[in-house]
Amino acid sequence: MAMVSAGFHKVADICGRRESWRLRLKLIRVWKMSAVATPDDLFAMHMLFVDQEGTCIESVIQKHLMHRFANSVIEGEVYNVTQFTVARNSGKFIATHHDHKLTFNANTRIVACPTVAIPATGLNLVKTSDILKTKGSSQHLMDFMGIVTGISEELTLSKEGRKTRLMLIDMVDEMGKIRCAIFGQPIDTVKGFLTLSRCGPACSNHPSCSWEVGIQNLLNASKLFWNPEIPEAIEFKNSLAVHEIETNVEISLISDNRRPVSVREQFLTKFPRKRVGDLNHMLEDGTYIVLGTITEVFQEDDWWYIACSCMRAVDFSQGFPYCNDCKREVFEMPTRYKVKILVVDQSDSTELIMFDSPCYSLLNIPCKGLLSDHKARKTDGYPPEILDFIGQEMLFSVELNAEKFSSFDGEAIKVQKICLDASILDEYKELIDDETLLKLKFAPAFSKFEDGDGKSCVIDLTPNNITVGGQCDLTPMCSTQSPPAPCDSIVDCKLPVKVKDNEPCEKKKKGKA
Repeated sequence: MAMVSAGFHKVADICGRRESWRLRLKLIRVWKMSAVATPDDLFAMHMLFVDQEGTCIESVIQKHLMHRFANSVIEGEVYNVTQFTVARNSGKFIATHHDHKLTFNANTRIVACPTVAIPATGLNLVKTSDILKTKGSSQHLMDFMGIVTGISEELTLSKEGRKTRLMLIDMVDEMGKIRCAIFGQPIDTVKGFLTLSRCGPACSNHPSCSWEVGIQNLLNASKLFWNPEIPEAIEFKNSLAVHEIETNVEISLISDNRRPVSVREQFLTKFPRKRVGDLNHMLEDGTYIVLGTITEVFQEDDWWYIACSCMRAVDFSQGFPYCNDCKREVFEMPTRYKVKILVVDQSDSTELIMFDSPCYSLLNIPCKGLLSDHKARKTDGYPPEILDFIGQEMLFSVELNAEKFSSFDGEAIKVQKICLDASILDEYKELIDDETLLKLKFAPAFSKFEDGDGKSCVIDLTPNNITVGGQCDLTPMCSTQSPPAPCDSIVDCKLPVKVKDNEPCEKKKKGKA
């Protein structure tokens, strides 16, 4: 097997068929993983190495071994690494394109080599065209280099009582332009001039943003540089010159077209308004707003679940916590709300499911806190705080995505947000009433059908036969009369239909006036 130098193997040759490997590697990145909600509770340490050939590989150190390595390694130094295990390279985010990664154990040795130099940076730069081709679906972290053309002001996002800092950056390379979202502490680094970032692809779901695919930093993992003095930066600038792209450009301020959407806009103007009954027959995925009353909280399943950091349920069937979505063992396992409800309006009823965000809006307490309080009461069933949902009328922002949610929650539709603001509810009801009256105003006075016997009939759709917001009283009428007269043929139009009381319904015999 090929050796990089005497007694050491190439990273490219590493596979799972061998147990004894000797590597000489340069450490180019170290980061520690934690949950967003509990940043001080670390559960793993990751290291990114490169060998003399420029091939990168990732190593993972679990929480109980972090103290053995955390203070003994320095980025940029070269180390001899031995007595580790080799595992398949999988997970929600993958740092390299190598098929395998290294897992350090209690016997792993990592020895510094201060007299050895490995010049390789380990960067594998991609172009904007490569990022756009992924459509936001790639799991691999990427290296991207670009010229900054615009920076936004610092924004603040709020979710479930937590606030996150956000800054937007526009960057260009010879293949086009892309937007980068920077979250958290790295914003302090990018308030100057930023030209290089290690980022993971992410899909932008902000409707006011025209960028379908962009890049963002990964918490703790991404490292940002500006004007780096490395060979790749010189080559990048030369390629821009060939394409006649100016490098000394004035950085503009990105306009705040991604301002936070107000609750009023979210529920009154941003998304289509639907009735509860419409949700049962919708074929098009999307976000919709409905007004309804919670009439039941289903108690067949638990109201909470143990989640991975990706928010999917942790699987314990293998004897240890495992995430089938991330395809990895789970060490950080927060509890999250999962409450299935029945919502009713005048049109129909449907099942909705609420996770952390809407439940937190109603309860104003994290799932972990309510679970602790409920266990302290030593009572069975659902907490009374959740059962108090019953009888409440509210606006629901719901997401219809059959492929995403049917496998996890049956036929239930996911609730994104809820609104209890009385003034917004009143405005919503006025909009619904206005829309209903508008439809009636321009609807035909009579609608023609054929009954089961092939007889031609019409239904009177004039406003005096229809109650806005209630049940329709539709009178089938014979089309041979002018104006139409009542007849005894009742048309099945798949709606709540009844013949008006106290009105004779006799057919006119042919030839009689």
